[in-house]
Amino acid sequence: MEAALAEIRPNVKKAFISNLVFVGITVTLIIGIVLYLNSIVGLDVFLDTFREFGIEVSASSIIRWFIFFVILFTVLLLIKNYASLGKVAYTLYPDKLVYSKSLLIFQVSAKEIPYQNIAKISYEKKSTLSAGKIVIDLTGIKETKMELEFIDNPEEVMKQMQDAINKYRANYYAQYSQDYRFQNIMSKF
Repeated sequence: MEAALAEIRPNVKKAFISNLVFVGITVTLIIGIVLYLNSIVGLDVFLDTFREFGIEVSASSIIRWFIFFVILFTVLLLIKNYASLGKVAYTLYPDKLVYSKSLLIFQVSAKEIPYQNIAKISYEKKSTLSAGKIVIDLTGIKETKMELEFIDNPEEVMKQMQDAINKYRANYYAQYSQDYRFQNIMSKF
């Protein structure tokens, strides 16, 4: 296999903090809604069904267990998210971009994008956490867009990617021109 020109990785800490804020707000809203419904309607209405079967359950214990399981699920989800973010890589080769994602020691997915299928590269600098997103417009394949999120210095990374694509295209056109000249010379004999 060809030697890699560069490897691009997202900033795991910034991505995790962004996800943590989003999940934290969502979990807070869910718990707040449950507590608000308990104060307005009261969960005792739903517990009447259990009393018919002789099961005594208090609303406060249900709320405590609900909050415990929501927080436990959130923590496990965030741990999985952090582990998977650290295993994302975009590798530049002389003729293609390879996206790979792995979980622990197993490679979950790998996708190769030849440079000939890249139409345009742009970037967006996010004001939050000073990370950026590189947007790659694709042609000739199923996907039409690929986004590289939480990239530090997106303008420099975009320039590096554009340089690799320009070198590939220059080599391709030089090879095509050489082959064309060779065919013209051989056709004269």
